[in-house]
Amino acid sequence: MLKSTELLQEGDPDPVMIACENGRSPFLLLCDHAGNAIPAKLGTLGVGPADLEDHIAVDIGIFSTCHWLAHRLDAPLLGQSYSRLVIDCNRKPGIATSMPDESDGRKVPGNVDISEAERKQRIAEIFAPYHEAVTRMIKQRTAALGRPPILCAMHSFTRVFGGQKRDCDIGVIHGGTSAIADRMLQRLQGFGEFRVGRNVPYVIDFQGDYTVPVHGAVGQVPYIEIEICQDLIASCSGQRKLAAMLEAAFRDAETTLTG
Repeated sequence: MLKSTELLQEGDPDPVMIACENGRSPFLLLCDHAGNAIPAKLGTLGVGPADLEDHIAVDIGIFSTCHWLAHRLDAPLLGQSYSRLVIDCNRKPGIATSMPDESDGRKVPGNVDISEAERKQRIAEIFAPYHEAVTRMIKQRTAALGRPPILCAMHSFTRVFGGQKRDCDIGVIHGGTSAIADRMLQRLQGFGEFRVGRNVPYVIDFQGDYTVPVHGAVGQVPYIEIEICQDLIASCSGQRKLAAMLEAAFRDAETTLTG
């Protein structure tokens, strides 16, 4: 049970959601933007219910998709419960998008003129526990596997952003060369159903992003980032379908570990 603190109170969810904690797969699934919760102490941050169900607050469909995938792969899954509007757990603290006062053209009044003490609370009570859980899980999986797990940062994206339509359905994202990414890209493209690209619709921002740069690159843990267009996984049937496709791609990519 969550203990009351300066920010999080009884009734607020724990920052970390875990599934298949003792899974045997070499993959470790991470959902930085899994939830849209807001601590009761912060009210609604001044945004409406519709915005809290939109992409500015949560990666739509990704945690449910990964929950299916985790059970299919027998892979541990960590998800972050709180909205990226409260604190973005894939942004380095201190940059503007860490606690945005505007997202995709919409104001977030509750993030205007946040005091330094309030910022530190969000970091200490939401951001830090999540990333400490990731660090612990990497250590646990490394001990169990005899090698580091493959860190898989899982996200969804919106079809249109900033007025621009994106022409991809799934992105396989990495920095430098990656045999795992190459194999996954080939496998997903092989289904012939979706437009699958490399480093689209984003590239990893090694200066501003947090999860892959810190836990993957700096920690020398192999990694992959997957982006799925949210309209493909907005329904339960879509989530199950993508989980099955991703399972096939992940299992194929696993062969790169053994040759």
